[in-house]
Amino acid sequence: MKKLILTALVVVLVPVAALAMDHSKMAMDNDAKKMDHGGMKDMVMLADQITDGVKAAGHLMAGGEGHGQELMLMFVDATSGAMISKGQVAVKVTSPDGKVGEAQRMTLAKGMFSAPVMLMAAGDYTFTVGTKLADGQKRTFVFPYTK
Repeated sequence: MKKLILTALVVVLVPVAALAMDHSKMAMDNDAKKMDHGGMKDMVMLADQITDGVKAAGHLMAGGEGHGQELMLMFVDATSGAMISKGQVAVKVTSPDGKVGEAQRMTLAKGMFSAPVMLMAAGDYTFTVGTKLADGQKRTFVFPYTK
């Protein structure tokens, strides 16, 4: 009877654990990955970037029609995996026509830095992210994105 219960638990829990996997651990190539999370807003994963020992994982959340997107970033120590949730972060968006927008400060909520971005035209965008995190060192991360 115990073997039967254990087998049933394994059959049920292994697929559940696979669904709960952390997206930041998924292998990513240079192209953004578009996902639909159970009817929620579309999410586009950006390729992780590592600069001077800090890993930045980012994604875009699509708003409703005409509401733009939300750029969200999380920073972790590349060696220990410890989350970094203190510091200052700003983003500049380069549009497909080559125009660079003004630096926009990103706000911190629940361990992630975020800022609204308007990506109106189709084409290649670049998010240039400047940081001065808890250790006081300045770093720059560059995220390409194609709409």
